Amino acid sequence: MGSKNKLEQLLKNYPDSVTVLEEAIDVKLQVNYFKETKKQKESLDKELILERKHKLFDNDFSQEEKKVLLCQLASVNEVEAYRTIEKYLSGPDEDLAQWATLAFQESKMLMQSEYLDQKPLFISTGLGGKGSQLRYFVVIFTRNHAVFTSYQEKLVRNEIEYTFRKEGAELEEIEFMGYYVKFTGLVSLNTGLKKLISDLVKQCNELGDFLDTSVLVTNVKKLSAGEIEKLVDKKTA
Repeated sequence: MGSKNKLEQLLKNYPDSVTVLEEAIDVKLQVNYFKETKKQKESLDKELILERKHKLFDNDFSQEEKKVLLCQLASVNEVEAYRTIEKYLSGPDEDLAQWATLAFQESKMLMQSEYLDQKPLFISTGLGGKGSQLRYFVVIFTRNHAVFTSYQEKLVRNEIEYTFRKEGAELEEIEFMGYYVKFTGLVSLNTGLKKLISDLVKQCNELGDFLDTSVLVTNVKKLSAGEIEKLVDKKTA
């Protein structure tokens, strides 16, 4: 089963209980958070955790200890735990803001599960999203790395804007960088992103045949010019 079919099946199974993490949070940090929270769930002492909740606001409590406590509180299905994380998130230690965001989201879903017939589905990516949309970073290249002409830039920009509008997607940023264009946008979970991008390239090529059909798409992070160049060099080596 392809990734698109898997996503469609998930959306069918969780029609009214899908939550998308809106903040852009480093994927490695997310992995570390979920590893820690899984570990803490193995031996929870609810009463002790709630007794220690004030430690989150103690400047003498180390950040590593606060990380553990946030994971523990996020695993306790009590309004008291949820409100504690919520309060901490309003003014967290700078280095723990993203960790606290994940804890708050997990705690919120745990509370919601009390009122739903099934556990909510939580979707998180490095670039985050909004509502039922995920954020993607896309790079489209010209054939043979030829620099875009002004006509080609205008055509590509118009096609990208039109395609996003037609699909109900939201284009956030677009920038031309010599022989490639990079853009960031929000696309619905129900939209076939692969088809959206391939149709976009096809439509442009019908009026000039100047775009490479190999496209870079990621929802992990926005790539810098140096990272894009390195990927291009690796591909052409």
